[in-house]
Amino acid sequence: MKKKTLIILIGLLLIAGAGRALLKAPAVQDMALERGTAAIAKRGAVPLPESESLRVYVCGSASPLGMGQAQACIAVITPEHFYLIDSGAGSTDNINRLGLPTERLQGLLLTHFHSDHIAEIYEVNLGSWVRGRPQPLTIYGPRGVDEVTNGVNASYRQDRIYRTGHHGEDLLPPALGVLQHKTIAPGVIFEDGDLKITAYVAEHPPIHPAVGYRFDYRGRSVVISGDSNVTGETLKIVDGADLLLHDALSLPIVSALSKALAAANQSRQSRIVADVMDYHASAESLIELGEKSNVDMVAFYHLVPVPPNPLLKNVFLRGAPDNFLLTEDLMWFELPIDSDDIVVNAP
Repeated sequence: MKKKTLIILIGLLLIAGAGRALLKAPAVQDMALERGTAAIAKRGAVPLPESESLRVYVCGSASPLGMGQAQACIAVITPEHFYLIDSGAGSTDNINRLGLPTERLQGLLLTHFHSDHIAEIYEVNLGSWVRGRPQPLTIYGPRGVDEVTNGVNASYRQDRIYRTGHHGEDLLPPALGVLQHKTIAPGVIFEDGDLKITAYVAEHPPIHPAVGYRFDYRGRSVVISGDSNVTGETLKIVDGADLLLHDALSLPIVSALSKALAAANQSRQSRIVADVMDYHASAESLIELGEKSNVDMVAFYHLVPVPPNPLLKNVFLRGAPDNFLLTEDLMWFELPIDSDDIVVNAP
């Protein structure tokens, strides 16, 4: 038996060695390269499946407290519309992985100007420009959006010049690479056919103004908070909403982390962690909001912190009813028209 096992092991080692040798052969490499690139190109040519639904994609579910997930970014898509809400670090990769049609991106709506919400404005601009977006990309946001947009345009001016110079104006028209901006105020900011977008006041002190957004489309609706405590404005805006994606903080986890850092003589980090507790919505406050409102589903995003294992996920959702969930990157929601259903699609 031992001799037979040894013979099998030697055979496997010989096969593995032969396989490694084959991988160094140019003919084998070229064949694999041809097949691999063809598969990639074929996947990239597949359009987003058509749907009459209101669809919501999580392109970034994390706060700065967490690793392995992109920072805040939500995509809202209808058959006629495509908007992004915030553009945190790492989110553009997820937009591409989801195969979202950035060539028809109509706007980027900013909730406020913390770095984890604006870090990839230019990457979104560049990606959609390359894909053939026919109009300049407009950045919507509260007072200060002009300064942010102008700063991005100035910082990447040379990049735009290089890319147009390299690829030609017929492929990358210079005017389409320059971001536009529009300052918004609370209230209805946009109506286009069946879509209405409403901005509301968020509470994220000392950041002011900060806003969240509600999208209404053919009887379906989603509210996206950005960073905010739960307030009376939150209760008003979620009235009758199907889906709420809200910034969420776990007080038990963040408190324990701050204490642990202090005990380990990391006083600066302990203070920073403790400081975030007063301007993000706690899971408990969101559960209370769910009890007071008639929102159908609450999905936590911008997770503070990102729970890395099942134990901490359970701590985060402690006391939450069945219509509450934690988001993760690449999750998406489908809200069919003429229905009350909310289909949750896991990554």
